Amino acid sequence: MSIAKLNDFIDNEKFTHQFQALFDLQTLSTIGYEAFITSDLFKNTEILFEKASNSSRFFELEMRSIKKAIQSYDRLSTEKKLFVNIYPINLMHSSMLQYLEHFRKKTRVAPDQIVLEVKEADITKYSPSFVDSLRSIQHAGYLIGFDDVGKQASSLHAIVELKPDFIKMNRFFAKNLAQSSQKQEMVRSIVTYCFHTNTKLVLKGIEVPEDLEMAKSIGISIVQGYLLARPEPLSVIQQYETKQADDMASNE
Repeated sequence: MSIAKLNDFIDNEKFTHQFQALFDLQTLSTIGYEAFITSDLFKNTEILFEKASNSSRFFELEMRSIKKAIQSYDRLSTEKKLFVNIYPINLMHSSMLQYLEHFRKKTRVAPDQIVLEVKEADITKYSPSFVDSLRSIQHAGYLIGFDDVGKQASSLHAIVELKPDFIKMNRFFAKNLAQSSQKQEMVRSIVTYCFHTNTKLVLKGIEVPEDLEMAKSIGISIVQGYLLARPEPLSVIQQYETKQADDMASNE
C-alpha cells in the first residue's frame, strides 16, 4: 500500500468494527465485547498495522479506530465492558489520554467500561515511561488488559510488576484443556493468583464444550471463543443484547 492510499484509508476511515462477546462462565451472560477492526481493503489487519507502524500516522490510525469503536459501542446503551487493542508505543504517546478523554466524553461510555488491551509479546521489554503511562490511564479510570498471556516466558514478571486489571490467557491453554493435566495445573495457578490480587482472568480460544466445562471446573470465570460467539457486526450484537434483556426480564 502506498503512502497516498494509507492516508486515504485513515482520512476517510475506511474501516469498521466487529464485536466478539466475552461471557461470565457461571451464567453464560455477556460481560463485554472485544472490538476488532475490519476492512474490505485488508483481510489481515495485522498487515495494515504493520504498514502504518512504519509511517508517521500510526498513532492517528489507532486513535481513530478506538474512537470509532467507542462511538459504535455507545449505540448499545450498555454498561458492559468494551475491550480495544492498542500498541504500547501508542499507549505511551503524550497525547493518548487527552485524545481518549476528548472523544469518550462525547459518548455515554464510562472510563471504567473501556479496557485497553496490550499484547503480552509487546510488553516484555517495558520501560519506566510505559509504566507511567499505564498508571496515568488507570488513575483516569480506564482499565488495562494484557492479551495472549503465557505466550512469552517473561509474562509473569510483567503481570506482577505492571498489575493489569484483566489478563487474557493465550488460546494455547484453552485448546485440549480437558485432556491436559499440565495445562489444567498452569491455568489453576493463574486463577489462584488472580483471585488473591483482584485481577479478572479471561481464557480465550474456547472452541469445544469439553474445554468449556473443564475451564469452569478449575475456576475460570470469564471465557471468550468461537464456541460461544464469533465477532459480529454491531447490528447483530444489538439484536442479541435486546434478546438477552428480554429473556432476563421474563425470568424475573
